[in-house]
Amino acid sequence: MERDTGKIRPETHALDAFIQATVERLLTTETRSAAPADGLLFLGNWHDAMPRLIFQDPVLQPVDTRIWGVIKIAAAGTHPTAFPTYKQIARTANVGSEATVARSMAILRATRWLSICRRVRDAQGRFRGNIYALHDEPLPLADTLYLDQDYIQFLEQAQNHAHPQVRKVAAAVLGTIEADLQEGDGGTAHLSPMQRRLEAIRTLQGEASRFFGFSSRQLQNLKSAPDVTPLQNLKSERSSSCSYINKKTTTTTTENPEKSDARAREENTQTPLAFPSSLTQNELRLARICLRNAPETVQQDILDELAGRLLAAKHKNEPTDNPIGYLAQLCKAARKGSFTLTSLGLKAREQRRQEAHLKRLEEISRERALAHMQTLLENPGRPSPDRKSRTQGASDGSAITSHDDSVDGSAINPSLEMQTPTHRTYGPRSDGSAITLHNDTTDGTAISPATGPPDDARERFKSRG
Repeated sequence: MERDTGKIRPETHALDAFIQATVERLLTTETRSAAPADGLLFLGNWHDAMPRLIFQDPVLQPVDTRIWGVIKIAAAGTHPTAFPTYKQIARTANVGSEATVARSMAILRATRWLSICRRVRDAQGRFRGNIYALHDEPLPLADTLYLDQDYIQFLEQAQNHAHPQVRKVAAAVLGTIEADLQEGDGGTAHLSPMQRRLEAIRTLQGEASRFFGFSSRQLQNLKSAPDVTPLQNLKSERSSSCSYINKKTTTTTTENPEKSDARAREENTQTPLAFPSSLTQNELRLARICLRNAPETVQQDILDELAGRLLAAKHKNEPTDNPIGYLAQLCKAARKGSFTLTSLGLKAREQRRQEAHLKRLEEISRERALAHMQTLLENPGRPSPDRKSRTQGASDGSAITSHDDSVDGSAINPSLEMQTPTHRTYGPRSDGSAITLHNDTTDGTAISPATGPPDDARERFKSRG
């Protein structure tokens, strides 16, 4: 899927190109280089600059900051380097276990200090490694969605992480994103470099800001939450505090089984929503979060309006800068009752219905072809089930079979089906031979054996005899 580059920051574009070059180098570089290489030693003291913002991050713990620094030491400034293993990071950072490294890396990714930009596989589909990007400040959400295609999915899965701190941080990040979506923003708007620097200055001066990706409410909840939360009770606690969590939790409330079965049947019969095909995986997940707060009766209309706007922008060669922000505005208008479907949305709806109709016709044709093939395999030599046969008894005791080959399914008249002359045999004659008469009548009537052949026919037979 081609990604919308829109108003992505130039430095993010440069980073994306650098990542792509790294992927190509990883796929083409042999494990052992045949060419000789020179080495260089620096005999002075190494001095590595550490960003001040990482020490002021309200969520990171000292071990997280230390592990960020160890990864920074392993990185080179001008070319990609091999990512250190968990064992190497644990040894350098002087932490007790590799599980602590995994916990810190999950928190660094959730807070956007670290990004997984690519998962590299070779031509045979074998996994070759991840491409990580380490940042000197929390990456804006819009840029994270562009570089880390699985970021929202990672946050949703991190809510079930083995470590409680990872679960709390992931829940707080998602809660902040949903709060922005409810306000009609979504936090996916692109900030200019100057705006970003002003936010960083306010953060360094101790002013409240959204620089680290947390709202003040979510940050307060994160600070006040207990350090250890049993995993089995986590779902119910998150469901009561954050509305973005799936509401299907297990409780002790009893309900009439007939009502619950009826509700389940009603949910299964609901038509699934059709999302615009141009949305990325991150945008799809954010779109579903947006629609949770919109009336169900207009959810598909909202998506049609978004699809119409994206299609119109594509035809004008003007990509939409912030589709999720636009969707959040539509959902906000729907909650207020002021949402209306424009001509763009109506056109997108008609196109969606036509595509769904054509797809359904293709599915029906495929199902019929498979059923016909299955019948032929199970009953070789038998006529097709679409070709119906009818057997009728003739006056002389023989069977007449008529095949239903008509287009409308009606049976073909057996008397009209016989187009070739028929014959009957009479006899024996006085000399013991048989007399055979051909029925050449145009109306298809048979010659009665009781009356025998007509007189002129008798005369012809006498002359032959």
